Amino acid sequence: MLCATLPPQAGPADRPWSYDAAQQLVDSAVPTVADFAAVEVSDATVSEQAAISGLPATGLAFRRGAFRAARGAAIPRAYEVGEVSSLPARTPYHAPLTDLRPHLVLNLRPQTGWLTRDPVRAPLLRISGTHSLLVMPLDVGGVVLGIAAFYRTTGSPAFSRADLVLAGTLARKAARLLDGARRRLVQNAAGRILQEALLAPQGPRVSAIEDPRGHLPSSAAPGAWVDVIPLPSARVALVTGTVRGQGLSAATAMSQLKAAVRALVLLDMSPGEVISRLHRPAATPVGNEADRCLIVVYDPVACRCTVACGGCTAAAPAPPPGAADGDGPAPGEPEVTECDVPPGSVLVLSCGADGTHAGAQEAGQVTGLRVLPAADAAAADPATVLDGVLRTAAPGTDPVLLAARTRCLDSDDVATREVANDPAAVADARDWADRLLTEWKLPELAFTTTLVVSELVTNAIRYSTGPIRLRLIRDRVLVCEVSDSCSAAPHPRHASPSDQDGRGLAIVAQLTDAQGTRYTATGKTVWAEQLIIPPVAA
Repeated sequence: MLCATLPPQAGPADRPWSYDAAQQLVDSAVPTVADFAAVEVSDATVSEQAAISGLPATGLAFRRGAFRAARGAAIPRAYEVGEVSSLPARTPYHAPLTDLRPHLVLNLRPQTGWLTRDPVRAPLLRISGTHSLLVMPLDVGGVVLGIAAFYRTTGSPAFSRADLVLAGTLARKAARLLDGARRRLVQNAAGRILQEALLAPQGPRVSAIEDPRGHLPSSAAPGAWVDVIPLPSARVALVTGTVRGQGLSAATAMSQLKAAVRALVLLDMSPGEVISRLHRPAATPVGNEADRCLIVVYDPVACRCTVACGGCTAAAPAPPPGAADGDGPAPGEPEVTECDVPPGSVLVLSCGADGTHAGAQEAGQVTGLRVLPAADAAAADPATVLDGVLRTAAPGTDPVLLAARTRCLDSDDVATREVANDPAAVADARDWADRLLTEWKLPELAFTTTLVVSELVTNAIRYSTGPIRLRLIRDRVLVCEVSDSCSAAPHPRHASPSDQDGRGLAIVAQLTDAQGTRYTATGKTVWAEQLIIPPVAA
């Protein structure tokens, strides 16, 4: 039911860490060691797939990682940064891949034989007046992660022994940085694999929403997740979240936070209470203030959403694209917002994520809920809506998104009755439920439902003093709810053979498939569900 996109590679807006390492090397080498320098980096330091492939350096492509020439020198470039570069065999550029040794050419001439095997660099070396060349492998533990080439041109002396020592020191430092970039890619790839395993692509069908669609960042953010959680009384919880960090640690922390959110939501806690509990250090599995979580509970009976957000500044429902944004809640304790949702509207949950969260707010990655009215969403399915949101996102951002079209239960599927706080009203409530199930053509559930109504209404009359409301909902299951003004939750107990009472909740538990209690602003609601088995076609 829930489809989430998990692109395996970093997005185009992300600059590989290995390019930064290569740039540091050429910046340090020019003009101290060379008149100009270039670094080629292995794909194992650029892409996750290559990093985890296990192929040797000779089996991977190399890309231009950095280039720098001395100030005022008009040196043409053989390759642009990011472009695949060639390292022809039997040249000083290829030899370090196999022997892991530096190669020094002290008297480079236009007629040097190996230049014919490198038609891209050869004319540029002649034009620049290069007479000395030093090529060094950037290797760690016998694995070549890059090649650094240092050049001396007309007017500069040939490389000396001191130059070799200094170039070797710079190369070793750059190699360690490249190895760090490679390890980071491996960790992110492992984290993404774990993320895919932890995020179930399919979930149970719910009547409250249609065709939920999720989008997870294409950047290195294995701590991002989306979730759809069915709730009692035909409601549904939609969740988006991100955990700060990268690699396996972020994916593991994400699984812990996701499990904590799901467990608290399934206890029928309000979104605000869930966020509040997650903010407590003792209760938070991750305990990081940079983590973000947006929880939206949609009630298809009231056609209303309850929204709460943790670690963000925009929990209030956001307007459609093009409209002015409303004020978000104040920082600090999470604020709960409620809004009416017209039937057929598309809910779009957005949670900013960039892997590290650095600069997310400045880049416009705002977390919140957007309600796309039915009139605007009629011609677009949730997947199309997500595509539109991503196209209009701020440059360099890739938020966590979840979109779903809402449904409202038909009024014929919901019946409510006010019950007097009087033991004599129990029989009337039972008779009303029996007649209603006959109208709904569910006579097979009439006996058990009337017993459940009798027990729950009797409990409400005994332990509360205010008004009592009985509600039946016909969905995929038959829901029986009894609401009263008492905030004390009923607890089942084991009655002894001689006890006259104490068996009501035990009877309800035996007769129904699920039962529970949720607290409201005016008291509590005790509910019980029974499966509706569709008739078998003759």
